[in-house]
Amino acid sequence: MKTVILKFISFLVINIVCLVLVNHFMLFSGQQLLALFFMILISTAGVVWVANLWVYYQKKELRVMQQRMALTIKGDSPRIVLTEPNLPYYDVIRQFNALQSYIRDEQLSARRDINNYQSLLASLPVGVINVNRQHVVDVFNQTAADLLGVELRQTPVTESLVIQQFTLSELINQTFNAQKNQRSVLNLQINGETKQFEASTLYHKNDSQYAEVMVILYDLTSVLQIERMQSDFLANASHELKTPLTAITGFVETLQGKAGEDPTVRAQFLKIVADETSRLALLVNDILSISRSYQNSDDKQVSLAVHTIVTEQWQHMKTIAASKNVTFINNVPQDFTIYGFKHDLQTILQNLIGNAIKYNVLNGSVTVSAYQHDSYWQLEVKDTGIGIPKQQQSRIFERFYRGDESRQRHIASGTGLGLAIVNELVSKHHGEINVNSQVAVGTTIVIKLPL
Repeated sequence: MKTVILKFISFLVINIVCLVLVNHFMLFSGQQLLALFFMILISTAGVVWVANLWVYYQKKELRVMQQRMALTIKGDSPRIVLTEPNLPYYDVIRQFNALQSYIRDEQLSARRDINNYQSLLASLPVGVINVNRQHVVDVFNQTAADLLGVELRQTPVTESLVIQQFTLSELINQTFNAQKNQRSVLNLQINGETKQFEASTLYHKNDSQYAEVMVILYDLTSVLQIERMQSDFLANASHELKTPLTAITGFVETLQGKAGEDPTVRAQFLKIVADETSRLALLVNDILSISRSYQNSDDKQVSLAVHTIVTEQWQHMKTIAASKNVTFINNVPQDFTIYGFKHDLQTILQNLIGNAIKYNVLNGSVTVSAYQHDSYWQLEVKDTGIGIPKQQQSRIFERFYRGDESRQRHIASGTGLGLAIVNELVSKHHGEINVNSQVAVGTTIVIKLPL
């Protein structure tokens, strides 16, 4: 506004000076001078208005440039300004457009890097947490949330809201205090379950005021469980193989001596050798069954009459069932058929029905049922046996696991591989297996397999 007023006064003074000079030579009357003054006043205002309008038009691209610069600062996508080479501000606008293009390219590159970084964090099999000196978390991926049993929160977030385990928080504090990387195996309570984690902390310091710690979490629970299973497998396999071999060797050596000359002793010992040989063969067959469960079957899926296959498997075990007077109930409908691999179904039924008989009580019963649903079919084997304690149910599908060893062996002998074989076959066919058991009441094994 001041600029406009100054322009107006400047033009008016010049015009008045010119009027005075002209009047000096032409000697206008008072009325003529007053009229000329008003004309000068009006023309000066018009000239100033036209000049400002011209300047306003000339600066239109500059105003657009200023608006788009302000929008870019606020975070909007950078936009260029269209202009013509003959305009007075063409070079400035051209440089502005080049700057906007550079900013846009950098934003795209940064956004792409952020998306790749976030995708990497989300797909990592390890938990990643980044904590600054003010105990604010600015990186927290989905795996970390799953491992710690908390909800994935939008970062930045206060450390205490996502890290609720004292030992992990203490490890972070130790890293800040020692200013050195740390590594430890932590036992953490996650949703009421104790899990083992390998926690590595990486200390990073930019300056004297700012430092941060990145935590890498890896769940060791399944790894340690596999190691324990491998250890148990080696110990149990060596024990299970050694026991019948020792018995066979001992009795054969005895029979080679004078004891072998006694027909009664010889018959008794040979029966023991035969029993131990059968036990050894059963163990080897079970181990081979587990090995075969990993391999792709060469068999083709065929239509299977489940009721008939269940009855066949029961016929193979009638002698064992008769020793306990166990009653069998086949609740599978006569016309119930599915498409599947016959050998695998036979193996599953053989092991489940065998266990249901072996761990049953005198005068007990075994019931087999089958149901069809929209996308899967369900097989149930129910017994009225001794049941499985709650604390052991999560391990019954492990190889060679037999629960309370003395209790199990007192009731029935076996390799401890039956349910492991069933579990491997069910997993092979993308099914699921569940157990519902109560001590002194009985056990129901439920298998769901896709149609």
